[in-house]
Amino acid sequence: MIALERRVLESFSDRAPCKTKVRRPPSAAALAEADKLRSRQATGSTAERVVVDLAHYAAVAEGLRSVPPPKEEENAE
Repeated sequence: MIALERRVLESFSDRAPCKTKVRRPPSAAALAEADKLRSRQATGSTAERVVVDLAHYAAVAEGLRSVPPPKEEENAE
C-alpha cells in the first residue's frame, strides 16, 4: 500500500497546468457550409431520407428496465 501511495505522489508535478482549448466562434467558411447543409433538399438517395424514430428505442429500453426473475428449473430426479 505504501508503494502505491509513493507511486501516486511521484506522478504529481508542480509544472503549470495544460492550456485549455480556446473557444472561437465559427469562421465564415464554417457558417457557409452549415447553411449549405441546412438548405440541402433530400434527393432520391435512401441515405439522405433516413429518419431515426427514437420512440421504438425508448419502448424497448423501458421494457428492459424491469427484467423478470429467472424461471426456476425443475430437477428431473
